[in-house]
Amino acid sequence: MINIVVAYDRIGAIGKDGDLPWQRELPGDLAHFKQLTLGHTVVMGRTTWETLPSRLRPLPERQNIVLSHNPHFHVEGALCVQSLAQAIKAADSEVFVIGGARVYEAALPITDRIYATEVHEVFQSADTFFPFVEDDTWVERSRESHQHDDPGSKDRYDYDFVIYDRRN
Repeated sequence: MINIVVAYDRIGAIGKDGDLPWQRELPGDLAHFKQLTLGHTVVMGRTTWETLPSRLRPLPERQNIVLSHNPHFHVEGALCVQSLAQAIKAADSEVFVIGGARVYEAALPITDRIYATEVHEVFQSADTFFPFVEDDTWVERSRESHQHDDPGSKDRYDYDFVIYDRRN
């Protein structure tokens, strides 16, 4: 099964200057990401790899696969490949594509499920966007709302965890 894990704002923004537009102000989303991907394969582009905090590279307890067009690109702790097809073939468990925008775009036609965090804000200064197109290809399977002012929440923004499945 091929999955995408993504967080975006109301206009589809996923990045700003190599980081999340909301930076680290949604710890609930980071915990959700970890829970989804632990024990599985994460596939990411080189830029996404490089934006991970060095203490988290490679992402622990996951097979890390990094895509790069450069055949000489290698990093310790991750398998480096040149195409999404190679990444999927090399995966030793369920695949979770985790970014960036070009990798998401390549993965969308073969993705079975999207785990989206929909942030209830607009980050005008964002420079990278998720290529998701709402059409009849996807059906929303579930939605779980989280409010920044819920008891115990350390999140700065409201958001929903949404699961979209490819329509058969």
